[in-house]
Amino acid sequence: MEAKKKQIFTGIITIIISIIVLIVNLKLFEEDFGKLWPTLLLLMGVILYIFYFATKKRRNRVALSFLATFVSVSSIPLFILTFTSFEHFNYIWPGFILAIGCGLTTVYLYGGRRRGTLFLAQILIAIPLLIWIFFAMGSKFGLVIGVVLLMIGVAFLARGLIRDNKPSVSVSDLSESAGEGDGGQTGEV
Repeated sequence: MEAKKKQIFTGIITIIISIIVLIVNLKLFEEDFGKLWPTLLLLMGVILYIFYFATKKRRNRVALSFLATFVSVSSIPLFILTFTSFEHFNYIWPGFILAIGCGLTTVYLYGGRRRGTLFLAQILIAIPLLIWIFFAMGSKFGLVIGVVLLMIGVAFLARGLIRDNKPSVSVSDLSESAGEGDGGQTGEV
């Protein structure tokens, strides 16, 4: 079997197993449709990805990759809301901004690789993360987040200082210093 066929077969088997796991964990046969609808969004995102990789037209593919990523990533905060309660929406809403950022990242990766798209995607990914850090500051995890951010800052600072202290030696410097070491002589007696 070709590698492509193996990957398609593995993908189909994995999707089938994940659907079975979701059906068992969501207890779909015991409860109503209330917890199922984010699964349908996730499934729709997966189907859009399949269409993305199946289509050859370049023009439609970029929009399809954005939509597939946005729908798939948006289903995650919706899962959280359906399994907890919608009272937590004031903490979960940045996940939808994150979904737009992830969608733009796929547009950058599979599209024209424009820097403006990547820059906007990075901003739309960073904003929700910063908002979640701000939300977590007042919680019991605030101290942990502060320490982790401090460690990350120290690591970046140390890396920058280490890079600046490395001596930069060029090839011409090496050839000049090699010639100076023997007094400019070639070693003949």
